[in-house]
Amino acid sequence: MSGHRPEVETDRTAGAPTPTVSVVVVTYNDIANLLNCLRSLLAQNYPAPATEVLVVDDGSTDGTADAVRARFPTVEVITKANEGADLSRNRGIEESTGEVLAFLDSDCVAHPDWLVRIADRLTRAPQTVVGGRVLHRGTFWQRVTGVADFGEFLGSGNREVRALPTCNMALGRTVLGETRFDPRLPRAGGDTLFTETLRRKGARLVFDPSIIVVHHPAVERGDMLRRARRYGRSFVEARKIDPSMRYAGFVRAGVPGVVVATFARALLDWWRLVRYRREAGFNVLEIPPAMFFLLLRRAWSLPEAVRALRSP
Repeated sequence: MSGHRPEVETDRTAGAPTPTVSVVVVTYNDIANLLNCLRSLLAQNYPAPATEVLVVDDGSTDGTADAVRARFPTVEVITKANEGADLSRNRGIEESTGEVLAFLDSDCVAHPDWLVRIADRLTRAPQTVVGGRVLHRGTFWQRVTGVADFGEFLGSGNREVRALPTCNMALGRTVLGETRFDPRLPRAGGDTLFTETLRRKGARLVFDPSIIVVHHPAVERGDMLRRARRYGRSFVEARKIDPSMRYAGFVRAGVPGVVVATFARALLDWWRLVRYRREAGFNVLEIPPAMFFLLLRRAWSLPEAVRALRSP
């Protein structure tokens, strides 16, 4: 697993139910990462006959579909026009057959016990939507992005949460019901809307730190700032679509509220960076520059958040 193999023991026991699991992986022009992702899925410590892997190719132009079919003949490849990740995930849901649906991004590598842990959790608590740790290794910019975007999904304690990311999330088909991803946030934030809808319908959102993926986003300094702008816009737009969401009160308060929320989130980034420094992959000397760029990233998101606030 790219040099990182967390030591966790499986708590799956002989005779435990083995639900069929469909893993939906959405991809767009990310062939190198996708192949690593699929290798990790086909190496799972979970019965292969109970596992279905679906790749939804969202209009890639890099030969993704052909490469997957040539290397992984057991993987189902669904090709479609480029319409965004949320519509692609909906397509994967419709084409899947498993009792459990698991979502993984193409730039993620799953721990070998990923599916075992998911199945155990959902067997014990069927009304749960479960997610786990999202670890980041690689460049300084990738690790800073990990704290900013996924810092909530660090730590060692099981806990109930208000949102889960689609790069590490699973639920039973009965819990899913007719709920689907909302495509009105084409660049970011669809997972937040999706999990908030499920929560309001009675599902519990649970963070289980034994369910582990390592995320390898294609992020350098410039990409990190462009990503910040997208997330600033989606933070506001999601709460305009669903005013019951966490932090929606800041959006209702207008520009002052968005400014306060932005810098409060920077402080939260700093706290997570310090508390989970080792887990997030930082040495002591990297802490000061990481704090600076976390603050810069939040500040960089503000203009786009304000534009979203003022748009119809």
